[in-house]
Amino acid sequence: MTSQNAAAKKKTAARRVRAPRMDSGERKRMIVEKAIEYFAKNGFEGSTRDLAREIGVAQSLVYRYFPKKELLLDQVYEEVYLARWNPLWESDLRNRDVPFEARLKKYYLDYAQNVLRNDWVRILIFAGLKQEGINDRLFKLLHDSIFTTVITEFHHAFPSPTSIDRDKDKRELELELVWSLHASIFYISMRKWVYKTKIPSKINSVIEVLVEGFIESLKHLNRGGVPLDQAAKSHADLPKRNSFKLASQLARS
Repeated sequence: MTSQNAAAKKKTAARRVRAPRMDSGERKRMIVEKAIEYFAKNGFEGSTRDLAREIGVAQSLVYRYFPKKELLLDQVYEEVYLARWNPLWESDLRNRDVPFEARLKKYYLDYAQNVLRNDWVRILIFAGLKQEGINDRLFKLLHDSIFTTVITEFHHAFPSPTSIDRDKDKRELELELVWSLHASIFYISMRKWVYKTKIPSKINSVIEVLVEGFIESLKHLNRGGVPLDQAAKSHADLPKRNSFKLASQLARS
């Protein structure tokens, strides 16, 4: 072997990532953590071989812990989404000793701060493009635990003639308004972690204004049986009103 070949081989070996010695539980957790980083960066197109290469282990080792890719994705879902899910969110939203607006603001401020991070946002986007099922599970959790709770608590805080016998179309529109609020806050993080564009410096102020606008939309929708087309038109104009209100608040801050 020539000295040049030996030097090249030594250089290649130096670049190779080697996983540290660890027990079975630690190694499994390391694989999951590296998989989260890998999927957040590259999406779900890569193979387990690519993942193993990045971790610095043999592909067979990944298969030992996760014989199917779906099992690894389930573990990623557990770590990225369920582990960050605060079980107190729903109970706090139902705490009627606190004004409804304050409850909703507290929830979304905490949700944005503790959940909407780089891996959370990017994995959700990649999973949606590949239809990996992560989205369906998360959206069902949000719908069942948060969205329906928000609507129920709104009608308790702001009773109206239509709050008891609401028709199907109005219930659907109410839930769509919750989706819109949630999506507006999520989009701020999407701009940061996906589009890499500038986001507001005072995100908490933005979230509070969005919550206030959402409550006003629901009030308008349920005020004396407002026709759906008028309610929809009012909601379409809401961003303009919110923008003016936000600009005024930030100017005073």
